Amino acid sequence: MLITKRQKKVIETLLKLKQLFGSAADLAEAVEEFGLFNGKAFCKNEGWGLDYTADVPVPYAYAEQGWALPEFGAILDKENDKWYCSVGFGVHGLDLTFDTKTGELIDIIPDDVPSNWCWDTDDYDERIDVVLNLLGIIWFPFKIPKEIDTEEDLKIEMPIIE
Repeated sequence: MLITKRQKKVIETLLKLKQLFGSAADLAEAVEEFGLFNGKAFCKNEGWGLDYTADVPVPYAYAEQGWALPEFGAILDKENDKWYCSVGFGVHGLDLTFDTKTGELIDIIPDDVPSNWCWDTDDYDERIDVVLNLLGIIWFPFKIPKEIDTEEDLKIEMPIIE
């Protein structure tokens, strides 16, 4: 299969994350095989397969006994130019969103399960920082914190300089 620049960018990003979640390397293989797929990619003894008819309401990553026969459910949203995927097996994981036009990572959602087995911290924002550090990203799009509900809450008083 011919790999586009954006697919290569996604694969490179996933491979950087394999230090944290080994399943990222498996997902990178699936992307190399099928591109930014929609549906369920699975690895059996014969190799990778794709069920593009599978209904995947949310992205997921799964493996038997936490390592064998990996499976990934991903969503390709052509209307909004986004690809949603997930890495990690068991209680710990990471949901990722990529821009399908550029291959850039545009959203990171780590699990919020307390445990120091996978993460060095239980703090949600620090987990995002762990991922950004692995990727060598020093700037990421501004996100509105969960506790801010209205536009009025975002207004900042700026001093008037005369």
